[in-house]
Amino acid sequence: MPVRNGSVEAAITGVGMCAPGRDNVRPIWDIMLDAVDEALEDAGLTLGDIDGIATFPLRASSKNDSPIDVTELRETLGIDVTHFSGGVEGPAQFTSIFDAVGAILSGQARHVLCYRTLAQYTQQLQDRSKPRKPSDGYERVSGKWMYHRPFDVLSPVTCTAMMFRRHMYEFGTTKEQLAALVLNSRKNAQKNPRAIYRDAMTMDNYMSARTISDPLGLYDCDALLDASTVIIVSRLDAARDLRKKPLVIESFSGRIGGRYSWDQFEPKWGMMALENGPHLWAGTDLRPKDVRVANLYDGFSPQTLVWLEALGFCGHGESGPFVEGGHRIALDGEIPLNTGGGQLSAGRMHGYGLLWETCIQMWGEGDARQVPGDVNVGVAAAGGGPLAGSILLRRD
Repeated sequence: MPVRNGSVEAAITGVGMCAPGRDNVRPIWDIMLDAVDEALEDAGLTLGDIDGIATFPLRASSKNDSPIDVTELRETLGIDVTHFSGGVEGPAQFTSIFDAVGAILSGQARHVLCYRTLAQYTQQLQDRSKPRKPSDGYERVSGKWMYHRPFDVLSPVTCTAMMFRRHMYEFGTTKEQLAALVLNSRKNAQKNPRAIYRDAMTMDNYMSARTISDPLGLYDCDALLDASTVIIVSRLDAARDLRKKPLVIESFSGRIGGRYSWDQFEPKWGMMALENGPHLWAGTDLRPKDVRVANLYDGFSPQTLVWLEALGFCGHGESGPFVEGGHRIALDGEIPLNTGGGQLSAGRMHGYGLLWETCIQMWGEGDARQVPGDVNVGVAAAGGGPLAGSILLRRD
């Protein structure tokens, strides 16, 4: 999808992240405001410059999946905005970025503060401290889960495990190939001071980990934490006077639909990433070979394999051999992948951390994990299964 409206274009101008880790639990509002301050300083903007706020989802649940909505943030910051949005559904976590682009192209805003804030680790601790009550009876299951729960498919990890088992059967993908992807993420996280897990991981560590949903183990699942990530999206003509080279949003794609199914390789039934990728490339003259860094969704590790195929970095069903050994996806490889450690090792920031890392790499701020050479084109992708969003960036 092209993101131009005449001479108007949108770009990312600043990013901020506060992820204090599991040993330094802090109030979620402190985390949120620290991330806002960091993003404003990064862009060289003040609160008075912000005329839009966007998040996704608005307030998804009582489990602190989205503890701060746009109205609360606007009032806390004490700013007047001409655009604010926070829907309850959309094509994955980048929905707020898409909303910001729309606000800019339609003239509603010049600088939109987009954010994703989660307090899931704190909630998990609180839930564990509460006594469990015996069930008062059976709860009727309806909707898409009525085809899953009677067979003990109780969460997305089981759905993803079914998908990966199908990938193994259909294409010969192996657990050792998947391990190469996970080990690459951990190796990168060791060079990222903001990552949760920075201890070394070996193939033996990975293969012997506790099974969560066969064939997936503990290290195939992302790590919950309390964190906030802020991305500032600006009009390009307003961005060129700021601190950094703007990262132009060259193209983006959002897809929603489908459902979790054992057969994930028909887009209408499963992985919407497979539909998302071709749509992303339809909006630009750039191609996969132009991309210098890719940070692709890894809520569960097999989802990254699907994104590699969907975005054209390898052929359909070829992601296993593509990542085998980890050489192609290393920092100095053909397509450096999840350079900050991804959600598996850096922590679950629900896709926003992947976009943040892509920006860091394109500004040359990766320090020990910086991809060598001119990182002038990058892609980030979020969502697994029925939701999918991707953003292609080029340095102005």
